[in-house]
Amino acid sequence: MKRLGIKIVVVLLVMIAIFIPVNEFVKDSWEYNNNRPVLAFKEDPHPVDIINLGTSHAMYGYYFKPTGLSHLDLALPSQPIEYDLKMLKEYDEHLKPGGVVIVSLSQITFSNSDVGRKANYYRVLDRKDIEPVSLFQYYTHEEFPALNSGSVYAAISREIRDFRFDAHKPWENGGLNYSERKYEEVAAQHENAVNHHEIEENMSHLQDIIDYCKRQGYRVVLAMEPVHASYHTYFDEEVMERLVFQHVEKLDLDVPFLNYMGDERFIHEQSFFHNPDHLNGDGRTLLSSLVYEDLKRLGYVQEK
Repeated sequence: MKRLGIKIVVVLLVMIAIFIPVNEFVKDSWEYNNNRPVLAFKEDPHPVDIINLGTSHAMYGYYFKPTGLSHLDLALPSQPIEYDLKMLKEYDEHLKPGGVVIVSLSQITFSNSDVGRKANYYRVLDRKDIEPVSLFQYYTHEEFPALNSGSVYAAISREIRDFRFDAHKPWENGGLNYSERKYEEVAAQHENAVNHHEIEENMSHLQDIIDYCKRQGYRVVLAMEPVHASYHTYFDEEVMERLVFQHVEKLDLDVPFLNYMGDERFIHEQSFFHNPDHLNGDGRTLLSSLVYEDLKRLGYVQEK
């Protein structure tokens, strides 16, 4: 019995010895910290001129500090449009009266209803606003995220991406390989959304966002961020009409739509992109300056 007790203690010590560095690895990962800017704002809030919503395309899209405007980025990776509204309602008390809300649209806006990484919202939304979630995961996520196998997998996947086969790297074959894979993923997701009537639900969520902004007196615009030519090869006007534009037109929202997706100032400039559908720092700076000028033209912001 004594030997069994010793074995149990040894096994527990080994498990703890393995768990500690794995837990620290997860806590240091981008996947765990991709909501860090929102958390930083939550800890030190201040009035803002602009709020943007959306997915990772918008996360990498906007930086208004050089324009003199204060800005809060509420976009998170693969964020469903339902959660755009939840994030807006959680933080819009800090938006100045008559402030601007940028609602980013992407290829997955109307087909994405799945909150793939609920952990993104554990610390930025109230628990009641998150889809049914394990209380164990919710309360252990902050200090012990490695107890969630999904968090460990996401962190490891992000770190090993530099070791991918050449054919799977973002710019291999001029970005066409990456863009083709993304198209296949989006097409499959869209087909599933059509079969499960999720398109109509997400159209309703977009209408809810616009109606909410108008009731609050916010100046709202729809926007679509630039992509590289390789990505545009697969997501051309015909494809985007099927995935996005037809649904926007049916809603008749009566708000400006700033569509930079095929903008010639970006589309052939790889130097502006991190990968074929996400801007880098230089691209973000240029896009933000263009959006700023368009918002001034609309009378939505004044020059600082």
